Amino acid sequence: MYKKFTQILLISVFLFTTNGRAQEAVSSNGKFATIDGLKVYYEESGKGVPVILLHHFFSTASLWKKYLPELSQKYRVIAVDLPGHGRSGYMDTTSYYLHKTATKYIIGLIEYLKLDSVYLMGASSGGSISLQLAILKPELVKRLIVLGGHIYYPKEQRVIVANWRKTPDSASLARHGKEKAELLQKQFLYFSQLYGDPSYTPDMLSTIRAKTLIIHGDNDKLAPISNAWGMFENIPGAFLWIVPNGGHFPFPPYIDKDNEKDFIKRTMEFFNGDWDKQ
Repeated sequence: MYKKFTQILLISVFLFTTNGRAQEAVSSNGKFATIDGLKVYYEESGKGVPVILLHHFFSTASLWKKYLPELSQKYRVIAVDLPGHGRSGYMDTTSYYLHKTATKYIIGLIEYLKLDSVYLMGASSGGSISLQLAILKPELVKRLIVLGGHIYYPKEQRVIVANWRKTPDSASLARHGKEKAELLQKQFLYFSQLYGDPSYTPDMLSTIRAKTLIIHGDNDKLAPISNAWGMFENIPGAFLWIVPNGGHFPFPPYIDKDNEKDFIKRTMEFFNGDWDKQ
């Protein structure tokens, strides 16, 4: 009887992990907010000025895990699973994933949390959403860090995306579950054909009021360095840090630990206001 029960249990677990429902577990500090009917997952730690962290496409709030101990010593850190990712609900089940639509849900989350203003840090797609938010709500974002961000998709990037793997890798399956990972894969491939999102013109970028730090790898293939330069030239008073030998994600787990130390040091300095005197 015990053996039969064990076999049934193992079969149930196998079915659960292969039918699209398995994904990252909810953290002990994980919470959900319903924004315009969409479930948005976020993890909260620390106290102080709220810092919202937005991960890159295919990732989750877990991207920031190793940086939370230091950030949360001084700040109220809110790491979000972007709509359609991880434990958050589906934003759209079509081929399109629009950053401007995702931005509305992040604004909704900020309003749900009753935050008058925030510090914001986003990587890649999270960076595009951060820029959109700072353009739409310039009074809301006081400090902004954009990692490997896009202001447009150039031809070179579209070619890379069009030739990306066609099926999700094991990491994506573990984060999102089979069904959601496959949808994200389809939506990512469609970025090669998507125009106008993102598309941040100089006049749009010039409306950003946040103190801004742009961090970009000098060897970024998915967001050529012209993106960083466009931000730096047009966001008033922006700082630019080009990371030597840096790719699209110029920090661990993607490159060496020396840049990781630099990243958290400079991030804390910038958020703390130490750079304001420069």
